[in-house]
Amino acid sequence: MSRRTLHTLIPLLAVLAGPGCDVPEEPEDTGPIDLTVSLPPPTFGYQVSTEPTLVPPGSEAMVCSVVRVEPLGDELSVWVNRLESLSSDNSHHMNVLLGQFSFLDAFLGDGAFEAQLGVGLGTHDCGELNDLMSTSFPVFPSQRTSQQITMPEGVGIPMVAPLVLVLHHHYVNTQPRPVLINTALNVERMDPADVEQAASLIFDDIGSLDVPPGGQRVVHRTCGVDRDVELALVSTHTHEQTECTTLNRFSGETGDVEPDPFFVNKSWETPPILHFEEDTFALSAGDGVHWACHITDSDGDGVVNDGTAAGEMCVFAAVAYPASIGKDEIIATMESQDLLAVYALLGEVMAPCATHPEAESPWPMTDEPNLGPPVDTCQSWDQTESNTLD
Repeated sequence: MSRRTLHTLIPLLAVLAGPGCDVPEEPEDTGPIDLTVSLPPPTFGYQVSTEPTLVPPGSEAMVCSVVRVEPLGDELSVWVNRLESLSSDNSHHMNVLLGQFSFLDAFLGDGAFEAQLGVGLGTHDCGELNDLMSTSFPVFPSQRTSQQITMPEGVGIPMVAPLVLVLHHHYVNTQPRPVLINTALNVERMDPADVEQAASLIFDDIGSLDVPPGGQRVVHRTCGVDRDVELALVSTHTHEQTECTTLNRFSGETGDVEPDPFFVNKSWETPPILHFEEDTFALSAGDGVHWACHITDSDGDGVVNDGTAAGEMCVFAAVAYPASIGKDEIIATMESQDLLAVYALLGEVMAPCATHPEAESPWPMTDEPNLGPPVDTCQSWDQTESNTLD
């Protein structure tokens, strides 16, 4: 008898039997919940997906999947204009990490990355990887179940193939049953002849949050640029004690932060990604973006940035173009087979903010925390919604 038939018969048997008659209960299902996902492969590009991992009930997992993007032919230098990820429901984050290990197979041969990472291809507890967080960089930080980033026309992200990546999947299972999780990533290529400008990634974090027990505080920093650029997209990453995050323009000429934010996120679990059309968000050298996290200590223990889901983070991420190195120089560096030059290139196109200008924040509670009745500094602003350039 099928389970669907049994579900139909049990209520009917209860009615027919009448009071005082026992009807057998269906056994409780204690097996794993399958939350695994898959993506249709891209027409022109690469796809990687991770093996299903079992997360026990009431537990937190840091799953690091070491994957290799395989070349489609004999290409080495590759340009990317779109990335898409899909992760199991209720994932805390899935970050794609790049490091020096990522390029070793392309230049030294298959498996060369293992000496640096300490593990081979496959699924591992993140603690098994050698100094991962200090030797890698999040090139695709995702706090959404489904995420896409798209470059403006003519803008490409440089990479090589083969390329070794670590998919860092953080999952907190609040279900009473175990769950099976995984993630998939599509990397869509563009014709090198169509690349006019190279993109660069900015990723910066406020390490010291310093919010006292029972208090409120707005922690902030200004991300300055050292050349004229356009922003392709912005986003933020926080945990649940942040009421909202805000992004405001900073003028290097006046030293002022505009009072009204252009980006507001009140949904820490699903932060929006705000894409900009070409020629709509220009920053001159010395300008920047002032980012702030409006934090309330809800459990009375104070708030720290300890790298766990129970702690807090305040991250600003953006993609800007053009990069400080041009397309031709990037291709020449990739094809030179000079690993030191490739590593230097990585530091140019994937880096923290160029400067952190001192600026007066428009927000209260930046100097002294509020220890009295809570103040809502986010209520006047509407939530920013994700958009795409597709």
